[in-house]
Parts: sequence; C-alpha cells; structure tokens
Amino acid sequence: MSVSIQPPIVRILQARAYASKEEVIAAIGAVMIDAAAVTPAYVDGMVRKEQEASTIVTAGVALPHGTADVRDAVRRNVLVVAAIPGGVEWRPGHTVSLAIGFAGTGDDAHLRLLGAVARVLADEALVHRLKSANEAASVESLFECAG
Repeated sequence: MSVSIQPPIVRILQARAYASKEEVIAAIGAVMIDAAAVTPAYVDGMVRKEQEASTIVTAGVALPHGTADVRDAVRRNVLVVAAIPGGVEWRPGHTVSLAIGFAGTGDDAHLRLLGAVARVLADEALVHRLKSANEAASVESLFECAG
C-alpha cells in the first residue's frame, strides 16, 4: 500500500551574501517559520545538528535540517533553497554556495524529500538552476517527486 505524502512547500531565498553558516541557517529557519511549516524549536534543532556534524553533502552544497528530537516541531513538509553566490565557509576549508534546508512531517516524508534533493543534486544542470532561481515556481517541479 502506497502512502501519500503531502507535497512540500518550496521557498527560494534571493541570492545574497551571508557572514556565516549560522546566518544562512537562521535565514532558512525564518522562512520555514513564516511558512508555518516548522516551529522555532525546529530551527534550534537545525543549529544543534550543525554543531554535531556538518550537513555538507557534496562540494559546495549543504542540507541543513533538524535533529531527531525536534521532529514534532514540523507542521508541513518544506524545502528552502538558498543560493550563496560568494559562498560561505561552512566548516574550515569548505565553502558552500548552495544550502537547501528541509523538514519532513515524518520518517517517510523526510526520506522522500531527501531522495528528491539527492536526485536534483546528481544533475549539475539542475544544481545550476537552483543557484540562479529567483522564485519558488521555477524550481517546485524539480522536487515534485517528494510529494
């Protein structure tokens, strides 16, 4: 039996410079909160997750997300894409130019979102589209398989 997963809310942060990874995570978290997708506790979990282990997944790309203990702070599936044209040092010696924050309403949704992001990141042309996107509608279809 197939379980239907609610499609994610997709938001784009306009490309801009950030002083630190903490500033990127705060910006992504604010968008998630404004979209009523998560509570502030989830954003706190995103910060803790980054303190525990880096969320860099490929060269120049990070996937900030919350710790397991804040799963109940997720109200809606959400993806927030933040292009960072000049890059920001995510950990010593590693610069990130694209951060994709995400939250899923349960294990199935979390895994589907992660799978959709992985498929996009496997295609350099799609990664380029994410880095230059300026509205959610232009990238929502890239993640439609997460729904």
